[in-house]
Amino acid sequence: MTPALLGLIAALSWGLHDFAARFASRSVGPLRTVGAVTAFGLLALTVLLAALGRWPVWHLDGLWLVVLSGAGFALATLWLFAALALAPISLVAPIVGSYPVLVVLYEVATGRVPTLLDALAIVGVVAGVAIVASYAPDEPGSAAPENPRAGRAGVLGLALLANLSFALAITRGQRAAPVFGELEATWLARIVGFATLALVLLVTRTGMRLPVRWLPLLIAMGLLDVMALAVLLAAGHGPGASIATVVSSCFGAVAVLLGRIVLAERVHPLQWLGIVMVFGGVAVLLSGNPAPG
Repeated sequence: MTPALLGLIAALSWGLHDFAARFASRSVGPLRTVGAVTAFGLLALTVLLAALGRWPVWHLDGLWLVVLSGAGFALATLWLFAALALAPISLVAPIVGSYPVLVVLYEVATGRVPTLLDALAIVGVVAGVAIVASYAPDEPGSAAPENPRAGRAGVLGLALLANLSFALAITRGQRAAPVFGELEATWLARIVGFATLALVLLVTRTGMRLPVRWLPLLIAMGLLDVMALAVLLAAGHGPGASIATVVSSCFGAVAVLLGRIVLAERVHPLQWLGIVMVFGGVAVLLSGNPAPG
């Protein structure tokens, strides 16, 4: 397969994953949804590693990277699902999906010299996020309808927390990959993520009893997540890795389009402009600074 096709498969997989999270989070609850999806994804990754005969070699000096990556990814997904349980996909996905801006800013802070195109892309993404947040329509029955402004602020807070946590998880995961191997580091991070969610479940005294009718969807979400990761790793071994990464960054746009087509979610005309600015800017940033999925 070509790198662009592999990236498209990843984008569709993660887009479907986020779209499905909108339903599961509202019915099962964000914490139970993330816990189940993480468990099923970890199981699938374990089977994949066993089939490949690849297990990580322990390096104590790199474990802190895995811990930060795993905990960051788990909490980011929890906050993403919590936001999707309260607000339209068209509001949440562009804000959370703009996390590459923070990744690039981190690299600038650690010595990378940004190009003019990088700077313009960052400005475009920030402006796009502001437009998306300003013109997102209220969804009936969500985000504290008795106080829409407070509800909107809460959703934006969750989306921004997810954005920050995804950026943290990716920057630490990138540094862990050369130490343990890409697939092995991801597996270790998922173990940490599962442990993090188990601790949150214990502290909040949330049971993990799941309705049987939701299990197929939750299993599918776990498999979609692993599929996206697997195809990006496959692309990472070829000359077109950056192309696959850029194309995969459109997963948020896929989720927005699914929300519009399947759920008939209202999207303000200016919001479409903001969405294009966000994902266009992200594509520009990733094309000059590709990151693994």
